[in-house]
Amino acid sequence: MATNSYVSNHSSAWKTSIAITKTLRDAEETGRFINRLQGAKAEKLMMDVNRSNEV
Repeated sequence: MATNSYVSNHSSAWKTSIAITKTLRDAEETGRFINRLQGAKAEKLMMDVNRSNEV
């Protein structure tokens, strides 16, 4: 019986570890996506300003 409990606890620890890893990865990817989006918005704004200065 002790072995089954150990295996169950070990399995739970792995599942928790994987879930935490995925959560951290998703948070990092979200941060990168937001930075790219803000960069694209800034670039578009700069292009629009340049166009209005050329006219």
